[in-house]
Amino acid sequence: MKETIQQLAKQYLPEMVAARRHFHQNPELANEEFETQRYVQAFLTNLGIENFPLAGTGVVGLIHGGHPGKTVLLRADMDALPVLEAVDIPYRSSVEGLMHACGHDGHTAGLMGAAMILNDVKEHLHGTVKLMFQPAEETTGGAQPMIDAGLLENPHVDAAFGLHLGGHLEHGKVQVRYGAMFGAPDEFEVTITGRGGHAASPEQTIDPISVAVQFIQNAQFILTRRIDPVKPALVSFTTIHAGEGLNVIPQTCTVGGTIRTLYPETRKTVSALLEATLESLCTVNGATYDFNYMPSYPPLINDDAMTRLAHQSLINYFGEDTVLEQEFPSLGAEDFAYLALAVPSSYYYVGIYENGKPEPIHHHPEFAWNDDVLETTSASLATIAIDYLNQQDNFGCLFYWFDVSMIRGVEHHGIIYL
Repeated sequence: MKETIQQLAKQYLPEMVAARRHFHQNPELANEEFETQRYVQAFLTNLGIENFPLAGTGVVGLIHGGHPGKTVLLRADMDALPVLEAVDIPYRSSVEGLMHACGHDGHTAGLMGAAMILNDVKEHLHGTVKLMFQPAEETTGGAQPMIDAGLLENPHVDAAFGLHLGGHLEHGKVQVRYGAMFGAPDEFEVTITGRGGHAASPEQTIDPISVAVQFIQNAQFILTRRIDPVKPALVSFTTIHAGEGLNVIPQTCTVGGTIRTLYPETRKTVSALLEATLESLCTVNGATYDFNYMPSYPPLINDDAMTRLAHQSLINYFGEDTVLEQEFPSLGAEDFAYLALAVPSSYYYVGIYENGKPEPIHHHPEFAWNDDVLETTSASLATIAIDYLNQQDNFGCLFYWFDVSMIRGVEHHGIIYL
């Protein structure tokens, strides 16, 4: 099976490259991926893969195996960013001010490649592969709307896998992470209302800036003394606005920022302690407040069993030296987390960094990577899906007669062990 996947991934690389370059030249923002949706659906239809739109600009494809079994979901996000591209390449963005600066063009093209591979071997699959082409990862999050629209049913999804291109990781490497992988990127905005007045008579005022400063300082106390140090949290104050006159104490002060946490219990604790601290400070100082907490994506926590399966599958395919373990989580965010909350899931990285070149920085105008990466993305998704569907709970391996000539026109028969 490894050799078959290798052959098919190499065979279909030109089609993946063409798709990736089309998406790169024609980027679309979150929830506006209409042309991308049409392209993906036409591609799946041409392969004979059942497909339908879902939740606006999302697409779902179904590859039915030749034998009954479970359903595994493979996910790719499709949206671009409002970034002005600064890379001079033949397939440079044709839309001024929009760019695929996070690799979603590669995620989509890679899943299309996996679809071609899996479609070729579908008669030997024990179950169904559900392909999820998702809009709006970068903004409101497209995963939850697709889930709400029935993504995980008909047929019911038993497990989900996805990947992200990693600028930190060498081209040709893949990287798995056990447990918490990405954080929850919640935001907050606080308005403190005092009593304005002349700066020369502060005793006649209630200074909202003074309260805001105490609030910012006390937030650090919360992080270092009220939160479990092995379950980290981050509070970054990123905005502060108050007053216009240099000799006037203002009536209000507004501060805002982001709360990043890796664990659900820490997430609840930090937001509650921030508001309790603010309430106490305002009471002492005679001020009032409005605390607007804006929860976003949940933390992405990989399922251990699915990560072990993906880890071993990737080692079997790429070799032990190629598959790395991510030592530390990131406080970045990824709405694949909604899938991980709903079904056992695992998310991993595929490397795009090339020695001797600057490290690709996501969301940067010069973000770029080599098309050859698509061979790795498609093969990794396909091999994980095959190993998941064809595993057996009570046996060390599953074997069946596999006719390669049915796929490649090669005169060869053999027994494939998974």
